[in-house]
Amino acid sequence: MSQALLAQLGFELVETAERLRAAAYGAGLVFADEWDLAAEVPDMERPGLLVVEDRSDPTTCKVRTQSLVAADPDALIVVVVPFPREISEDALREVGAFDVIDDGPDLERQLARTVTMARRFVKLEGERAALGADLAHRERLSALGLLAAGVGHEVNNPCAAILANASVVREQLESLLARPRYQQADALNERAGDWLEALGDCIGASRRITSIVRTLHVFSRRAPESEPEPVQLNEAVATVLRLVGKEVRYQADVEVDLDEALPFVMAPPHALTQVLTNLVVNALQALEGGFGRKCVSIRTSADEDSVMLEVSDTGPGIAPEHLGRIFDPFFTTKTGQGTGLGLAITRESVLRAGGDIFVESELGRGAKFRVVMPRPPESVGRRRAPSMPPASGRLRVMLVDDDDMLLRSMTRSLRERFECIPVSSVSAALASLADDDRIDVLVADIVMPGENGVDLYDHLLDRHPHLAPRTVFFSGGVSSEGLQTAIERTGRPLLGKPVDLLELVRAVRDVAA
Repeated sequence: MSQALLAQLGFELVETAERLRAAAYGAGLVFADEWDLAAEVPDMERPGLLVVEDRSDPTTCKVRTQSLVAADPDALIVVVVPFPREISEDALREVGAFDVIDDGPDLERQLARTVTMARRFVKLEGERAALGADLAHRERLSALGLLAAGVGHEVNNPCAAILANASVVREQLESLLARPRYQQADALNERAGDWLEALGDCIGASRRITSIVRTLHVFSRRAPESEPEPVQLNEAVATVLRLVGKEVRYQADVEVDLDEALPFVMAPPHALTQVLTNLVVNALQALEGGFGRKCVSIRTSADEDSVMLEVSDTGPGIAPEHLGRIFDPFFTTKTGQGTGLGLAITRESVLRAGGDIFVESELGRGAKFRVVMPRPPESVGRRRAPSMPPASGRLRVMLVDDDDMLLRSMTRSLRERFECIPVSSVSAALASLADDDRIDVLVADIVMPGENGVDLYDHLLDRHPHLAPRTVFFSGGVSSEGLQTAIERTGRPLLGKPVDLLELVRAVRDVAA
């Protein structure tokens, strides 16, 4: 069944409008006074047709049409002109009119042709958007090749620190507990400072691993749009160099010049990390065709209005005839390399974050890409030290996770604040609740063998409906789009693993409240 197209009419002659209305209903058009009606019409396709009559002279008609196109770029502007249309058609199409028809005897046939064209256009636009999203995802995956080379080293180092510190603390604790009780207090006072320092190093190393994993998720999954938040460009540079710096230095010299007083900018989390990685990958590919010293330079700076990130290379440069197309989708000068989407995706990400990107190049002297972000008000980006929420009674919290080690560690972390009931499966949780469902909050892992966290939520809706809105999910990553949709359907909060203790305590108290 063909879907309806929304249309608006703007006419001087009532007779012409009535002729169009009579023909349009049979063609599947739905007329509206305002575009907002689209939300009330089922199966409505967008963009819609804006059908306007203009009986002015050709010059005035062209100016008016250009204004309409600028005011509503998503609409398909159809201009009805006095018979014959040939006088105005080329000029109006030049300024963006989708079609031009006239009020002659075959007006109805022209309208039917326009509706067919519009429906075909809407369908192709939808297919193009879906293909673009899939290719953009593939382009992000291609950057993983460069990232993977540095990730092993970056993860192994903090893992080694965690293992070494934890082993020492455990060994010294075992030695202390083996002493007579009267000697333990003195030994404890002597060692406590070292243990606190070792545990602090473990926490720092764990957070470093978490940051690396979350950065990789940006490239490996189709993440939903995120709200902008304060981002430090220098931190994005440090993150990218930690992940790919070692591999980049195998292929080129790396020069870094960072403004230490750089202010925050507002951008979706990890968006600028992805932008910088794409630009570094592009610079390395450019160096493959150059001669002499191979160098990639990264620089940050700021003025009164903007914050800037520059990535330049000493490659062969970009030909003048190619500069104007360098950000076009599928355009590439690298034979047999990539999809031609890397820079197009980079520009789209920058524009979505509220900034812009420019390129400068001269043949034989490399290329420079400059990302310019607006400088936010001084009040944005001031960080407050996190504080633990105050204790507010002994809440009963059920923890559900199939990983026994994680379950034990979460229980140890929370039992000072809450009464914890740890269980290792959905069936064990339901059995426990069948005996006693006096639970204030239920914290459940999403991905578990057999039934998952969403399955548990559905069981709660059926058997213990008062607990369903008291559920908090956590997960190390949801790769299935179906499961992601199911989580969103529940409307329950989702925390990422490893779970930050402060974040978890706040989530538990918020849900309990």
